[in-house]
Amino acid sequence: MSIEKITEKILSEAQEFADSAVAEAKMQGEAIEKRAGEDAEKILLDVQTKIKEETEKVFNRRNSLAQLETRKMLLKAKQDAVNKCFERAMEEFEKMGKKEYTSFLADTLKNIGVDEGEVLFNPKDAENIAEKVIEKANKDGKNFRVSEKNIDAKGGFKVVSGKVEITATIESMIDDIKEEITPDVVKALFN
Repeated sequence: MSIEKITEKILSEAQEFADSAVAEAKMQGEAIEKRAGEDAEKILLDVQTKIKEETEKVFNRRNSLAQLETRKMLLKAKQDAVNKCFERAMEEFEKMGKKEYTSFLADTLKNIGVDEGEVLFNPKDAENIAEKVIEKANKDGKNFRVSEKNIDAKGGFKVVSGKVEITATIESMIDDIKEEITPDVVKALFN
């Protein structure tokens, strides 16, 4: 065999090897590209899914906060309406005629739970009706007397009998019944 044929054979085998290596490299490259494309798609899909989940979480949180805020506003409006009812009750006491108011206080004093003591009124009631209230309450054998001291209240009185103090101001009476009747007021207003 001549050098040329050996060279030709070597070149031919080298060419075949090179062609085979190039083909193998191309196949591996295509496989890598395919896997990379699939991986990229999977990563993109994962990112899109996470973005969607986070968006839903943020939306749900904001929606929950909005619902909570709405409930708080509704509750405040209801509470304001209930408070307005009790303010009106206070106004009704203030509008009560002198005779009716005097009788109301005398009846309350008769049923206060003690039979004697000093009765403190606000300055206005002390001047205008205190004596009449005491007189009416004492008709049933009670022994109340008007105190020289006054209380800071819109109306009603406070009884001091020994170490016992009983507050029967209009404000305290309304507050006492407020807890008891608030559910009924809410029902009447909002059902």
